[in-house]
Amino acid sequence: MSFVPDLLSYASIHAPDRPAVIAANRSLAFRELDSRARRLVRLFRDYSLQAGDIVALLAKNEAEYFELHVAAMRTGLILLPLNFRLALPELEYIISDSRPKLLIYAEEYSATAAALKVNRKLTLGAGYEATMAAVEPANDKHWFISADATFVILYTSGTTGRPKGAIISNRALFARINCNLFEYRMTADDRFLMCLQLFHIGSTNCLSHLYVGSTVVIIKDFDPGRVLELLPRHRITVALWVPTMINAIINLPDVDNADFTSLRLVVYGGSPIPPVTLSRAVALMGCGFLQTYGMTETNAITFLRPRDHDPINQPHRLASAGTPGLGMEARVVDSTDRDVDIGQPGEIVCRGPCLMDEYLNLPEATAEALRGGWMHTGDVGYFDHEGYLYVTDRKKDMIVSGGENVYPREVEDVLFEHPAILEAAVIGLPDEKWGERVHAVLVFKAGVATDTDGVIAFARTRLAGYKLPKTVEVVSALPKNAAGKVAKNELRKACAGTQ
Repeated sequence: MSFVPDLLSYASIHAPDRPAVIAANRSLAFRELDSRARRLVRLFRDYSLQAGDIVALLAKNEAEYFELHVAAMRTGLILLPLNFRLALPELEYIISDSRPKLLIYAEEYSATAAALKVNRKLTLGAGYEATMAAVEPANDKHWFISADATFVILYTSGTTGRPKGAIISNRALFARINCNLFEYRMTADDRFLMCLQLFHIGSTNCLSHLYVGSTVVIIKDFDPGRVLELLPRHRITVALWVPTMINAIINLPDVDNADFTSLRLVVYGGSPIPPVTLSRAVALMGCGFLQTYGMTETNAITFLRPRDHDPINQPHRLASAGTPGLGMEARVVDSTDRDVDIGQPGEIVCRGPCLMDEYLNLPEATAEALRGGWMHTGDVGYFDHEGYLYVTDRKKDMIVSGGENVYPREVEDVLFEHPAILEAAVIGLPDEKWGERVHAVLVFKAGVATDTDGVIAFARTRLAGYKLPKTVEVVSALPKNAAGKVAKNELRKACAGTQ
């Protein structure tokens, strides 16, 4: 059996009194974080949870997220962070697929938690604190944990209309942490601001900073004005934003008077960013910028590093996703998995120690995605002569809206359930605020009212808000190819001018 270091093995020795997590007005030092994790270890044992059991978490960004992760890893349990933005049927599917033994949830999601079929439940807040106080901390020494054990299961949207649970091992987590430490040049003196929700794979950024002994500041909901207040208050040195967040920040009325002096690095990713927006942010904030390109199953595949963010001398680079990160190898291949020529588009594939192990309960999907030992991303791109990767399209038509992944098939399936809809096609269109917006093209059945508001209201009960079409177009017929499939390329061209 092989092992990797415990998340707190370094910081609890070298920086026990340094703030580990700051959330609103609450601060936990590394010593306290370790003690609370030890209490949770005891609690999990009192609940008779066994190694390999799954613990689900339904909450926005809370300080407890990290002690839950640490305790789960120490006891061989698997944390399953749930996307609180999902509709109840979507969450019900994930619960039925993963079968967690315990659901921990924030009080604001009590109604949703009550509807989910999990035998044992625990509410964050006063009840959680009382339960924690009633148990003694476990005395185990946790300097190393099994590398082969599962660290987390993160569900990603599926092209078949069902999400897939990506299983990520402790070994892959440790590889991701080391890659981040190298690429971000992290030190214990950093203070990291997390603006994304922790059910995202972006949470690895937090764990990486905790591992090296730096402080993580989290916020429950992104607000650009609030972010500008927190930067100087906590002397933030590293911040993680998606492009829509950067756009919101730089368009605040008083942003020219904002204090960015503590920032040394802005990390961004999740969706394409217009070069003009990036150029303005680089000039305004006066710090380094680091773009990450990857997916839940892979972590960052490539990085566009600070030296490449040069709008004056290398403006073309701002449209690039950069070059492979530490330990990662990337190729661009054709339909037979053979390398294409430089400058020619193909599917982006990668391999390295950061990859997921498999999809939960989906051996065929796993074999397809990881065929030949390479993760097939479904993204289309090309390498230039300098070795820089450019991501040009999404082979599977995925839409990235506000940093969230939306698969058209999932939305289309719901739209087809509406009794008035004959045909539906969902595509992504460029959007200044969201990067891309979900656009639905509908064909109504003959003789029924074209009530688009009613269709959206119908879909709202079945889909997360960010998956709902933001714009709708009604047509008499959808363009199709010779095989009878909707020709989405033609549809995108026809809809290009839709505002």
